[in-house]
Formats: sequence, C-alpha cells, structure tokens
Amino acid sequence: MRQRLLVYIFIFVTSVSSAQLYEAGAFIGGSNYIGDIGSEYYIQPNRIAIGGIAKFNFTPRITFRATGLYTRLHDDDVRAQSNFRQNRGLKFRNSILEASLGVEFSFFKYSLNKTGFTQTPYIIAQIGAVNYSSVNDDGNKTRTTSLVLPVGIGYKMKLMENVGIAFESSIRYTFKDNIDGNNHNLVGNPNHTFGNPNSDDWYVFTGITIVYAFGRPGCYTGVF
Repeated sequence: MRQRLLVYIFIFVTSVSSAQLYEAGAFIGGSNYIGDIGSEYYIQPNRIAIGGIAKFNFTPRITFRATGLYTRLHDDDVRAQSNFRQNRGLKFRNSILEASLGVEFSFFKYSLNKTGFTQTPYIIAQIGAVNYSSVNDDGNKTRTTSLVLPVGIGYKMKLMENVGIAFESSIRYTFKDNIDGNNHNLVGNPNHTFGNPNSDDWYVFTGITIVYAFGRPGCYTGVF
C-alpha cells in the first residue's frame, strides 16, 4: 500500500514539474464602485480600466496568476436609484492602482497547446494591495495603500494557437470606507462624513484578457 502511494505521489510530482506553460497578456475593460455614493448596482462599469496579467499553469485546472490594474474610479449621486442619494448630490473620483496574486480554478481541463482543452468557466480568488487617494484627519488628501481581496468568475477560450481570450468580472473587498473620500473623524463636514461607517467600500473590474502562452508545454497525464 505504501509503495503504491509513493508511485502515485511520484507520478503527480513529475507531471506537475513538467507543467511549465506560462501566459502573459493584457486586461482591458471597465470599473465601478460599490459604496455610499452613486449607483446601487453591483456591476455597472462606468470608467475604463487597463492592466496586465501573468499566469503559471500548474495543472489543466489550477492556474496561479498575478495582475496589475489601473482605473480612475468614479461615481455620482445623479446615477443613484434612491431619491435620498439623488437629492444629496455627492460625487468622487479616485485613481486606483492594484497589484494582486492568487489562483484561478477552471471547471474543465484547459490548455492553449493541447487539442480539446479549448474553453472553460473559472473562478478567481486573490489577495493584493490597492493604492488610492484618501482624506486624512486634517482634511487633506494623501495616498494610502490597503489590503484588498478580489474574487470573481470568468470564461476563457482558445482564440488561436498559443493565444487565449477570457471575459471576467471580479469584485474587491477593501476593508476600508474611505475610497470615496469619506472620513468619519471629520465630524460636521458633510462632504467627508456620510453613509454607514460600518459598511466598507467595494469596487469591481469587468472586462476581457488576451494572453499569449509560452514555455515548455505541460505534461498533464494523471493530473486533475
């Protein structure tokens, strides 16, 4: 029994070690904010978002990924669905620069260099950092870096030899309530103390990625 287990482990390790197919490419799409200002829809891109993406295909279903994204996040109470927000009339803009690492899990086997593994839906789980402008306790703006957790879904397919395209949408939890210019320590300033102090900000990236695959093709025999 022990010998059989060692054989299985050896097959898995040697198969994975030869899986050195990498992907690199670009993201283009849109962004939207979810919080105390503007529209209350969760996915409603209203600003251009761009970035880069790199991937390492660990198995045909598990891919490690790194992303760097930029957008000018924006919203305005004129876009809100509630009369309260529309009458309040707040708005904001914020330059967002995000870097994150994580994993992409495909529902079906996928490879840009193997016949038959040409398309699949997938889910995304990452952890990263976001740099943005915030208002400090003296009312002045400053740049802040904070933890962010992106999670999302997507669908990817082979476009041509070694080239893939994907559509994805992922939401970010920021652990902060100040991306929209909020600061609840500035008591009496309605431009910076609004909304629910116990509700943190979110934002969303929705768009397409186009990647090019390179490196030694993976040998995935026996690997899920």
